[in-house]
Amino acid sequence: VFFALAFFVGLPTIALKPQKFAISFTCGSMTFMGSFGILKGPVEHLKSMFSSERMFFTTIYFGSMYSTLYLCFNKGGIRGYVLVLSASAVQLLALLWYLISFLPGGTAGLKVVTRAICTMLQPVFKVCFRLQSMCVSTCVSYCTRG
Repeated sequence: VFFALAFFVGLPTIALKPQKFAISFTCGSMTFMGSFGILKGPVEHLKSMFSSERMFFTTIYFGSMYSTLYLCFNKGGIRGYVLVLSASAVQLLALLWYLISFLPGGTAGLKVVTRAICTMLQPVFKVCFRLQSMCVSTCVSYCTRG
């Protein structure tokens, strides 16, 4: 549910307000981890996450979730915008790393997810490029007035 909210509500507004996407995505990420805890058993899942060979991943994953939420609620302006997007990107990469390393068939699943995300993000990128070109052309015309 939270992932759906992140992608259907937050993703269209990510260019203007990335915090909406980041909060929904982080909640979805926590729910995702909880679901694996239910499937494998909570104690077994925690043991596997905190084992010595997975500690690096666990630190990055939980750190990215914490930093995403912290930045969403405490940083504003253009700096907050960039930091929230960066923390969300690290969190997404950590989640993909989790899918590859923990799930059987993770590589095949990653290909499907990557194709789906690229298909979903293509309209967002088109809008961003249009806005960027409008901004650049406005700035150039403003600077060349004289």
